[in-house]
Amino acid sequence: MPRRKKRERRPATPVHLLDTNVILRFLVGDDQPKAARAAALMDRVERAEEWVELTEEVVTETLWTLESYYKVPRTETAQKLTALMSLPAVSAGSRDLLLQALHLYASSPADFVDCLLAARSRQCGVPVYTFDETDFKRLHVPWDKPAL
Repeated sequence: MPRRKKRERRPATPVHLLDTNVILRFLVGDDQPKAARAAALMDRVERAEEWVELTEEVVTETLWTLESYYKVPRTETAQKLTALMSLPAVSAGSRDLLLQALHLYASSPADFVDCLLAARSRQCGVPVYTFDETDFKRLHVPWDKPAL
């Protein structure tokens, strides 16, 4: 079994929540002054000089914006966000959930929120109530339609 990369200890410096617009400027670079600041921040995060936290909501919004507005292919989007989450000073309370959802997203046509639900269903061992049976069949998780 491969060993997981050991995460560095969190320093005494404060952690900042990372917003979608910073991630987008870092990944897309379409506003050069902001992109330079975002890149400088991410360099510090990569060296664990600064710590940031990534939330499910921000990952979802970033992914949606990259796919719908910037037309970045879903596999590339998933790879970029997976790489971002692997930086030593990026904290994510739902890291395993997000990584599993990104994997499902890259390998299926399902919406990311459905991938998050499927990942959580697997993690918690509970079925999903949905009217969208197609995606959940593809994602191979138990699901039900709500009864009358």
